[in-house]
Amino acid sequence: MAAAGCGGGGASLAPSTAPLTDGTEVSPQRYLADTAAAAAAVNAFSDALSDVGATARPATLRRVARELQEPFDTTVAISERLAAARLQDRRLEAQRGRAAPLLADVVDAMTLVVNAAEAGDPEAAEVASTEFSTAIGELRKLPAAS
Repeated sequence: MAAAGCGGGGASLAPSTAPLTDGTEVSPQRYLADTAAAAAAVNAFSDALSDVGATARPATLRRVARELQEPFDTTVAISERLAAARLQDRRLEAQRGRAAPLLADVVDAMTLVVNAAEAGDPEAAEVASTEFSTAIGELRKLPAAS
């Protein structure tokens, strides 16, 4: 996920998965911490998914499903935060407005992957993994705010 830098060299914030009410104004630092946490969670999900190997087997999928759950849950929570958050900074708000629905698409694809893995369904897992890769590709196309 593209995250823009913002001036000032203040200390960074710890990531949060606490829910936000729609329209909650967040600081640029909070937004950047959330986007960094989302990227880390998506990367952790991808890493766990890569443990499936070239040929998905039902038992392997079920084992990996447990490893997918934490990064999935984190991504869901942060996706909901980013959808609810608003920023005064117009550039970052425009970026958030573009990124939030794309991250929601990633979450939708992750849901399909988790469901297929829990079911031990190699065919569904392959289709879901392709959708996940496509959603990630769309998110990565976002330019950083300048």
